Amino acid sequence: MSNLTWKNSQALAVAFARELAELTGESPSCLYQWGKHLGLEVPKTRQTFYSHLAGDDWKRKSEATSTENCRMGCYPMNCVLRLRVVSLLTQFSRDKKSAKRRQLIVLFGYEVCSHLIHFQVYRGPDYEGDGDIPLCEQLPAATIAQFVEECGRMIGLPLRRVLLTQEIIDLTPPAIDAVAFLSLQKKEVIWKKRNAPPNDNEVLCSSPGTAGKQADPYVTIQDAHPFLDWCETTNAKELTSELSDLVKRHNKNTALPRLDMARQAFDALLVKSREGIEKRFRHSPWPVPETQFRHRMMMHGYASQKLTLHEVRFHQRRYENFISCPGDCSPKVEGDGA
Repeated sequence: MSNLTWKNSQALAVAFARELAELTGESPSCLYQWGKHLGLEVPKTRQTFYSHLAGDDWKRKSEATSTENCRMGCYPMNCVLRLRVVSLLTQFSRDKKSAKRRQLIVLFGYEVCSHLIHFQVYRGPDYEGDGDIPLCEQLPAATIAQFVEECGRMIGLPLRRVLLTQEIIDLTPPAIDAVAFLSLQKKEVIWKKRNAPPNDNEVLCSSPGTAGKQADPYVTIQDAHPFLDWCETTNAKELTSELSDLVKRHNKNTALPRLDMARQAFDALLVKSREGIEKRFRHSPWPVPETQFRHRMMMHGYASQKLTLHEVRFHQRRYENFISCPGDCSPKVEGDGA
């Protein structure tokens, strides 16, 4: 990410800022502040940044971020994970000699309250010729569930909701009163009646569309884009390296301090709930029951299997090869140099 600065061409820099705006739902002011904190060469004045971002009558299509329920320091139970896909039609350095092309998919996650960002790169097969190539236009639920579980382990707190900023998976309700839950255990979407309680490791999953209508599908980009530039001289190695550097530095600067505070608050609530019920059953002949708060926590088993940034290994981040869509045919995980 260190090379992704505003001294790159204005068009590419603006394209990246707009992707961040769609992923995070954050205001231009917040995005500008992130760039300053990371030491990127953003414009000296906020207004110049705002003007570049809003050029060509661009407006963010995804739902704006709401942080009114984010109380990380006292009740950290409102984590919302936003997901977004950047799909590219690109050529690697070795593809150009044989006139081949391929689809590259980057799946991003952003947790609203902590500002944590995560990503995974999926590399499609190569195709010869200038004609249309088969594109993956929706991701399997198993792929999304696996990614969400990894995000949840990085956050280390229960997820209240997964918000799809695009039509990434099929969320067409089978009935008017049905709501979708993403099962991180079964790796599938499960439909339930409204107000039905979730089972273990199930997270409410929705898109910002109105009832019976999903968000817009993601589009495969063929024009100028910063990610395409990073693919021209490598096999996605530079792309994964640049994204790894940026995401790691952002998380260390912005997300980890918030998560540390939230986890301390969460641990304190667990202790408080336990002390309260032990006091109530102090003279009871019956065993002390499990607290409701701890029971809720145990339903989110992924949150107790925490992943540190070191364990995620952003600087050695791997990508997956896929045949038709990420997750199909048990894709083999390849190294960056493959």
